[in-house]
Amino acid sequence: MKRSTLELLCCPSCQTELTLRDESGNTTRNEGELFCSHCERSYIIENGIVHFIDSQELEGFNQRLARFYNRFSRFETIIDWLSFLPMGGERKARTEILRRLELNNGRVLEVSIGSGGNLPYLCESPKVGDVYGLDISLAQLTNCHKLVTSRGWSVDLFMGKAEELPFKSDSFDSVFHIGGINFFSEKKKAIDEMIRVARPGSKIVIADESEQVARVVARFLRLSRSTQNNKVDASVPVHLVPETMKEILVDGIWKMHGRYHGYCLEFRKPG
Repeated sequence: MKRSTLELLCCPSCQTELTLRDESGNTTRNEGELFCSHCERSYIIENGIVHFIDSQELEGFNQRLARFYNRFSRFETIIDWLSFLPMGGERKARTEILRRLELNNGRVLEVSIGSGGNLPYLCESPKVGDVYGLDISLAQLTNCHKLVTSRGWSVDLFMGKAEELPFKSDSFDSVFHIGGINFFSEKKKAIDEMIRVARPGSKIVIADESEQVARVVARFLRLSRSTQNNKVDASVPVHLVPETMKEILVDGIWKMHGRYHGYCLEFRKPG
């Protein structure tokens, strides 16, 4: 973690500014501890990843998904490659969403960064500034850290929940999420958090699988979440976006055989 990143961080529970214990003069920090003076919680920095949650503290779908990703993270690269192959390939599928970001050499936050599948396409842009990534799966973040280190990219990684982002308000020029929100325990809270940490006037982009694809994924993951009709609630969460947001737009993405297999929701935080 870069020392300058400390200025962006806050306690995910109470949003109090954090301090770095045993501070040294290094420009980066791969090991250490962050401390919240208000709730007196400590958050470790281990192998370059800041831990804002403990896997044992996760509940509901967050717990089940974290366990799944920790177990199958080694296969994520090949799974993604096979999944996107019928849609024109991984580059086409990912850039179909990433091109919607308004990059201006500012700070970019990816919520649910996984193993970093979007980074090769994001970081190749000359308009990308510092990139920050958060996920609930330590195994995926570990793989992502290896990728970042091997490529020499400026990316700081955090283990945390989308529903409680460990960042101060108005910190990022671009905020995006690809894949996963269909199964978030608290979608509304996650969206509100993305809005909170985005700077006024910035765009927020959220994408995931269509309802039909999500139901297949849910059966594969053996998820039990259901609606009264016993169907996974994977509708486009446009109704959860506050009416105060601007330029709200929903598009179909990942077209195959004449049908869209995903959606992209984007909107702008009022300036």
